[in-house]
Amino acid sequence: MGLFRTTATAAVVAALAAITTAVCVSPAQAYGPTPGNLGCRLYFNDAGTGSSPTNWDDTYGLTQTPATPSPGQTVTVTFTAAAGPLNGPVAINPGDVPIVVEAVLGGSQSGSVTLSQPNYPAGPIPGNARTGPITATGTYVAGATGAATLTVNRVILDNPVAKTYCSAEGDRDHKAAPVPTHIVESFTVFGGTVSVTSVTGQTVTGYARAGNVINYAVSGLAPSTALTATLRAADGTGTPEGSGTGTTDAAGAGTGTLTVPSGATSGARTLAVSDGTNTVSVPITILGSPSIAITPSGGGSGTVVAVTGTNWNPGSTVTIGGYKALTGPPPPPATSDPATTATAGASGGINATFTVTDATTAYIGAQSGALFAISAWTASADSCVAKTGSATTGSCILSYNLSETVTAGNLSMARAAGSGNITFAGVTVGGTVQTTTGSLSTVTVADYRGSTFGWSLVGTVTDFTGTPGGTIAKSNLSWTPACVGTAGATNAVAAVPGTPGTVDGATLCSAPTSATGTGGSFDAAAGLTLSVPANQLAGTYAATLTLTLS
Repeated sequence: MGLFRTTATAAVVAALAAITTAVCVSPAQAYGPTPGNLGCRLYFNDAGTGSSPTNWDDTYGLTQTPATPSPGQTVTVTFTAAAGPLNGPVAINPGDVPIVVEAVLGGSQSGSVTLSQPNYPAGPIPGNARTGPITATGTYVAGATGAATLTVNRVILDNPVAKTYCSAEGDRDHKAAPVPTHIVESFTVFGGTVSVTSVTGQTVTGYARAGNVINYAVSGLAPSTALTATLRAADGTGTPEGSGTGTTDAAGAGTGTLTVPSGATSGARTLAVSDGTNTVSVPITILGSPSIAITPSGGGSGTVVAVTGTNWNPGSTVTIGGYKALTGPPPPPATSDPATTATAGASGGINATFTVTDATTAYIGAQSGALFAISAWTASADSCVAKTGSATTGSCILSYNLSETVTAGNLSMARAAGSGNITFAGVTVGGTVQTTTGSLSTVTVADYRGSTFGWSLVGTVTDFTGTPGGTIAKSNLSWTPACVGTAGATNAVAAVPGTPGTVDGATLCSAPTSATGTGGSFDAAAGLTLSVPANQLAGTYAATLTLTLS
């Protein structure tokens, strides 16, 4: 019988009256881990003023994440007790004693927070042993800025038959008149902000590249303080890049700058500004080297080329033109191809079309101010001279760009019409377990996706339900899978039959992935065996077998 069993009232009293010393827990927390004591009483059926007063001596901790929240931010609170109460002489089962912790907010915050650990203890606990570490969690939404406190008001060992209420050390009615505990976390709700006011070389404030100066403004930081600014990963972590500066005034508002260093990590980043105690951040994207791609990459005069590009300054005008072979530093000499322009989008991308007319075009390039990118172009003439005059030697060529689109088909399965019913041979009740057989007819799986992906065909089955009554468990149905390539099919891989055994949740047939390609047509089938219990109720039984292809 266990600590909180309904049939062991005396044992419950003995068990709950034995709360005593604990050991330390190692993780660092905002409060503690610190040794302390809670006073407790036992309440049968959650009634009365309590009995069996005890002292719970343990090492307690209280933390919240984030430690310094912003207004409106969801905060996760965690209460820990290193060892848990000492169990009495009667063993208890996993989950017998859910934990509920009631905490109250103070200072700039108001309201309460309920923390819980529903499945406690985690495992079976023998008599006279610690019930194990407690980790109860809950959340609240941070309110106004300012200094605040979070206080554990009461801890409840929430067994439905015999509850234990604990509050501050000492004996009292902890249910009706709890006294706040010594477990108090002090924290600050921080409302500082930072914004990017301008970026040199850019017309937007959310993008910058190496050499640009990011100008920023802050509020709510420490007054009259020097600021530091760096670039970090999008989540605010990682190795800082750059070394920006700034200052705040007597009200904690201020400005500063950061020059994006050469070689700065490109992509989604964060500008982080610190006053030495608190850090505020704002997202910013660092642009990499601009680039373009062209389709097609070659052709004759009059070919229309689709030009796309990335990492251009958002909103900037990009000029696209033809260029001759490079003989010195870029850009190379321009050809006579008519230039076109494109405006970079909000994220620095460009899309344009460009027509090649000059046979000397060796590159298609894009330029915006000092930014330049090219992509090689292969010219293909539409006419040529093989032999000049009476020459007896010579040749020329005309090149063609060939293309073909292969469209993916489907992954599908099918069975023969009218094969959706499977009837097992009947049995007569005779006092022994009997087996009866049936057949799952061929299911053809066709994989014409033109991919490297595999597939699996999995069976599930319901219990057999009898009329007028009775049930045969689904675990009594087993199969022996078979899986082969469809006759005459050209298959890229070999299908694999499932393992003989219980049907429910088992694989009938599957095909593996392959880097060189998969696909084909495959036939899956199975022999079925149903085990009928010795004294099964007579009747007609029905179940549903489902095959899922994925």
